[in-house]
Amino acid sequence: VMDELIPVSSSLDTCRSTIQHLNGQLSAYGDTLQLQAELQATTQRLEHLQSEHAALLLALEALETANQTLQNRFAPALGQRTAQLFHQLTNGRYQRVVLNRDLHLSAEPAGDHLYRDISLLSAGAADQLYLAARLAICETVLPAEKAAPIVLDDALANFDDDRCAAALRLLKELAKERQILLFTCHDREAAFFAGDEEVTILQLTNSAEKV
Repeated sequence: VMDELIPVSSSLDTCRSTIQHLNGQLSAYGDTLQLQAELQATTQRLEHLQSEHAALLLALEALETANQTLQNRFAPALGQRTAQLFHQLTNGRYQRVVLNRDLHLSAEPAGDHLYRDISLLSAGAADQLYLAARLAICETVLPAEKAAPIVLDDALANFDDDRCAAALRLLKELAKERQILLFTCHDREAAFFAGDEEVTILQLTNSAEKV
């Protein structure tokens, strides 16, 4: 809507300027038929643009209201589920997560009531928090009764071995509710699930891709 509103506003300014110019010409040269026709056409164009501008403003207001409603409805539940997943990924090192109105993330370490902005977390913990948030969003948008598959492309590439193992255990647990496809160019994910009959591993050339 904003992309449409800006050019309409610009056209309104252009029409107003044209009308002022034509009125000036009428005053200088008299009521000629040509100038009167141009003035009438521009005035009609202005009225049309004013109506379009008002409609776009109304649509923008409705979108902002809808966005606020969605944030108020889903942000608390999303934050709670993200916290649960983050707690599992970090083996209990963090216990709460907060999403502000812009869905920006902060986390509370266990035993410490001071929330840490995601930018203050270690790179590994931040990656875990982002993964927890993405998984929570998938569950919120596509709940169990609409359990579409989740596709992850090298989502654990920056995790150290301990974080990778924790993430793989969590993904296997979540896979009981929906299919999870993890594509990776590393071998450790396949090695982790070696011998696990509940996990299917497809090896392509020198890469490991787990389905």
